[in-house]
Amino acid sequence: MFSPSVGPGFPLLLPKGALIRRLLEEFAYEIKTKYGLTFVWTPHVAKSDLYKQSKHWQKYDAMMPPLKIEEDEYTLKPMNCPHHFQVYLNKPWSYRELPLRLAENGTVYRFEKSGEINGLLRVRALTQDDSHWFVPHEMLAEEIHRALSLTKEIYSTFGLKNFYARISSHDPKNFEKYLGQKKTWENAEKALEEAVKKQKIQYSIGIGEAVFYGPKIDIMIRDSLGREWQVTTIQLDFNQPENFNLLYRDKDGQDKRPAILHVAIFGSIERFMAILIEHFAGAFPLWLSPVQVAVLPISDKQVKYAQKIVAELQENNIRTDFYNKPESIGKKIREAELRKIPYMLIVGEKEQKAKTVAVRARNQPARRSLGEGGKDLGAMKLDKFIGRVLKEIKNKSL
Repeated sequence: MFSPSVGPGFPLLLPKGALIRRLLEEFAYEIKTKYGLTFVWTPHVAKSDLYKQSKHWQKYDAMMPPLKIEEDEYTLKPMNCPHHFQVYLNKPWSYRELPLRLAENGTVYRFEKSGEINGLLRVRALTQDDSHWFVPHEMLAEEIHRALSLTKEIYSTFGLKNFYARISSHDPKNFEKYLGQKKTWENAEKALEEAVKKQKIQYSIGIGEAVFYGPKIDIMIRDSLGREWQVTTIQLDFNQPENFNLLYRDKDGQDKRPAILHVAIFGSIERFMAILIEHFAGAFPLWLSPVQVAVLPISDKQVKYAQKIVAELQENNIRTDFYNKPESIGKKIREAELRKIPYMLIVGEKEQKAKTVAVRARNQPARRSLGEGGKDLGAMKLDKFIGRVLKEIKNKSL
């Protein structure tokens, strides 16, 4: 929801939306940890001087207005990267400790114009699944491949298969708006293009679309309805290590500067949620569904038995709704179908006597392809059904 008292572009997530967001963040934590990322936390504000040092203050046109705290000027952070640079500067680093991959699901604030705000797709408060990889130059190709492999694995979890890369390069006719040397930019753009080729991802080059401190790869996906969205960003940065004097000690005992990869897979979590809502048409896969199972007693005579089923499902951390309204079973089924709940357990006199449940799967394209869409799967013992559901959740099945 959006509240005029909170302000345009500042979304409030209701319980089910907040749950989906938490599940996405937990998934990001789980898979990124597997890929060698380490999570940190940084505050939502910093002194304006930090963003003057990073050149965002001078170059980035969506900074929020500054605010005064005692004698110092602060700003709401538009990016997480300068905060992560401070984490890097906390200690000296050896080449043996690199690459260092710092990650954070960090909320940032941007002064988007009111005419550009669009639901969850374009907001003024957004949470990036952000990460910054501090990489020796000779390891860049390997790390770009790692970032692309991470991207492809995350996409496959959501069934996002139709995508291509757009490499944003500098404008050779207007180089003065970029930081750094032209040769450095050309080498960086070549490295990104070679990585995309090696990963066998279709790509295009957007001349002049790079931000001021480095070229980048944007991954463009098409959802189930064929609409195109920009999601993942993998940005190569040789300039911020200069701005912040980031160093590491190489094997010969010499100080060198790392390169930085700015990597965000979801991009904005709010925007990714909006894309998933459209992509799945609200019929989320079981692991991501706010309600996973609906228990529907046919009459009041089965309520106690149904309550025991609900309790056992909840003990196994299966998100369950209990349909205990004085309504016909047909109306209950219809309501659960409209809410796109993945499974319905229908409990009547026959199931109560046999200590089973009648299982009905949601009508959706993924299940229709398995021959299960909107289909009664028959009577099952509850423990067998729970085992099936837990396996599907663990595998993040579509």
